[in-house]
Amino acid sequence: MKRVHGFTLVELMITLLLAAIILSLGVPGFRDIVLNNRAATQSNELVTALNLARSEAVKRGARVSLCPSTDQASCTGGTQWEDGWIVFLDSGGAGAPAVDGAPIRAWPGLAGNATLTGPANIRFQPLGDVMAAGNFQHRMPNCGEDQGRDVTLNMAGRALVTRVDCP
Repeated sequence: MKRVHGFTLVELMITLLLAAIILSLGVPGFRDIVLNNRAATQSNELVTALNLARSEAVKRGARVSLCPSTDQASCTGGTQWEDGWIVFLDSGGAGAPAVDGAPIRAWPGLAGNATLTGPANIRFQPLGDVMAAGNFQHRMPNCGEDQGRDVTLNMAGRALVTRVDCP
């Protein structure tokens, strides 16, 4: 008769204990990686919108604006951008989309209860410069050291993303 080789109960318990210890050490580090990636992705979405608005202003030879929007069709008029934003042709120069005009592109709200604050409106001139520079602050809930993002838009229309500590 052949003897069957396998694991004893003690060997199995030791293996499970080691797996639990390794997982308990690795999960907090993984959480930080997820928060960093989410913050980078969401701030890059804003930079994409700023770059699109700038390039559309130059391409069309007209003012193009960017503003926060909860319905992805009109400006909300506030400084809270986490519910989404739109890029639109600012033909009237009032910083609001025309009643009959559709936005060039709309972005939905941010996931994960992130906050994004900034100016009420960014207006790009036909040469790609902005009427007023702006600063945006992106923060994730419960974020830690070096996990916040600040997006700075200079007068030339260029955006710069910097990592900052969360308060």
